Amino acid sequence: MYSIKQVSELLDIPAVTIRAWENRYNVVTPTRTEGGHRLYSQNDVDTLKWIKEQVHEKKIKISDAVRMLQDTPPAPVLPAESDKYEELKEKLYKALINLDAQEANSIADLAFSLYDYEEVFHHILVNVLYKVGDEWEKGAISVAQEHFSSQFIINRCTQFLRVLPVNPVLPRVLAFCPEGEHHQIGLLIFSLFLKKKGNEVIYLGPNTPLDGLADVIKMKDISVVAISMTNPAPTKKVNNWIQDCLEKNPSLRFIIGGSCVHGCSKLESKSVTYSLGFDWEEWYHSFMRGK
Repeated sequence: MYSIKQVSELLDIPAVTIRAWENRYNVVTPTRTEGGHRLYSQNDVDTLKWIKEQVHEKKIKISDAVRMLQDTPPAPVLPAESDKYEELKEKLYKALINLDAQEANSIADLAFSLYDYEEVFHHILVNVLYKVGDEWEKGAISVAQEHFSSQFIINRCTQFLRVLPVNPVLPRVLAFCPEGEHHQIGLLIFSLFLKKKGNEVIYLGPNTPLDGLADVIKMKDISVVAISMTNPAPTKKVNNWIQDCLEKNPSLRFIIGGSCVHGCSKLESKSVTYSLGFDWEEWYHSFMRGK
């Protein structure tokens, strides 16, 4: 089950939009916790993803998309398919909460041996990370348990950044979260997507100061800069920095992701793309191949 915050981050849809679709069009009916908080099933997430694709990609009106959804009988979900990751997620979570690195690594190794690494990232590691965050916010686990768990998962993800092969003829990418932004998991998964394509990704991670990055871009011959923000505070500073970079190097491309981009001011530039959602493949072939 997912909280509305998790669904918003997974689908890159503002929470207010999810609530509006739910209240006005009844596209999903989440369950509620004892405290009244929404909990969304995997079927709910899939439905919201489908609605988003119709509205944002195919430019269909939300009312028409809902009508299409109601006229189409849902495909049956096989219990074995929907639950196949649950045991591994639960075991990994328990190992992490027990601060048992050896057991956690054994479980993660088993997951990677059973499934493609992207499946493991999206369906196991990211979900466990969200659960850890939720349990810490509720006071069910300690700061030490949250830090240990988060660092373990991030380390397992970054290992693939080092080992995946690079095609030197493809555009080189710089990826970071600006200073004050600590939520890096979305940026990390996107960087792994690019690395799997063969692009070299220089991953700077969270809380990265903008000072000096122009020198890095020049020194490493960067073609694309990927930035992730959930915190709107640095938006103006980041926009000014992007404009300065484009004045010095008009051939640079920028991709800005994260939940804050929906409500933040945006640069009117063909060199800047915002909020990919799930359209990574389409973006890659039109944006990266165009370099």
